[in-house]
Amino acid sequence: MSDLHIPDAINALYSHPGPFATIYLDATRATESGAHEVQLRVDALAASLRGAGADEKTVDALVDAVTTADRAPGSHGAVLVAADGEVLLDRALPNPPARALADLSPVPHLLPLLAQSAPRVAHVIVLADRTGADVVTVSADAAASGAVPPPQDVEGSHQRPIHQTGRDVWDERHHQNRVDNTWAGNAQEVASYVERQVKAVSAELVIYGGDPHAVGILKQALPEVLGQGIEIAEVENASRAAGGNEIPRSVHDAVLAHQWRARRGVLEHLQQNLGREKWAVAGVQAVVEALRQAQVDTLVISDDPSSTLRAWVGPAALDIALSREDLVATGVELPQQVRLDAALVRAVAGTNAQLLITPNGHDYLPEGIGALLRY
Repeated sequence: MSDLHIPDAINALYSHPGPFATIYLDATRATESGAHEVQLRVDALAASLRGAGADEKTVDALVDAVTTADRAPGSHGAVLVAADGEVLLDRALPNPPARALADLSPVPHLLPLLAQSAPRVAHVIVLADRTGADVVTVSADAAASGAVPPPQDVEGSHQRPIHQTGRDVWDERHHQNRVDNTWAGNAQEVASYVERQVKAVSAELVIYGGDPHAVGILKQALPEVLGQGIEIAEVENASRAAGGNEIPRSVHDAVLAHQWRARRGVLEHLQQNLGREKWAVAGVQAVVEALRQAQVDTLVISDDPSSTLRAWVGPAALDIALSREDLVATGVELPQQVRLDAALVRAVAGTNAQLLITPNGHDYLPEGIGALLRY
């Protein structure tokens, strides 16, 4: 199953004391006036933060980061988190946020960022030809950040003969058998290398393509060396000649399809177990209580930018309640009120639970939230 844990780089934010200033904005500069429009957007968000009580150094750091960044062309968004005059997180978003947001809170507001993050699917890409392959090994964290590691050039030790002649006479058939053995030997060496890379990053998916002859051999070799539990997907329009840094669209589509199947499996498992309180719960109150007890294995929550639900929190990840009185009763002396979804994400991170964000959770979950339990 896809790794639904919150990436370490985002978890690290919770080690800062806060308060956190979080902004989401449309960072598109597609027209001549684009830079000016971005400036107007960030100025409006900065004014909102100042009105909420943010210190001037923190606001200035956010404004500088937005206006001086050399961001990608085309339509996109940006999320920035700052505290104590320092920008702690600055990420581009594939799409502009559903609504601009400025939030000053003891807990950073990270759900919209996580909703747009790339799949945390550790995978290995194999672009093969008859002499070897370019192999790209992508860890779960690298996949989530959108980074593409450099390819490793895996050359087989069987380099001659490599070309067939096409003549159907005895001596040429003998030559062609040797060529077939060369291709098979190289493909087997590539498969063995891929096996080691799969283990190195705990990959759950291997995607391969390239020369038809090499692909035909890999189709047999990879299942033999990888065994059960690893999905193997063949893709078209994947050529080693293009270079491993030019990952074809078909590879990205294979990763997204794998993630979609895995997430659908989680949702089906949750729906099958609702009503069995030892296995799953749904609704805000039940989920908050399960998180406080560190019982949640996977939180499923609807991405709702318009939500106004709030929670009370203390300094620890599991200091969360729906009322101030309930939190005080647990020993928290100075509860503070924050967005409910921000508090839930922090609790998930603090218990190393998994998080699945779904856009239409209200259609099949009470209040758009549910959880699979650990015990």
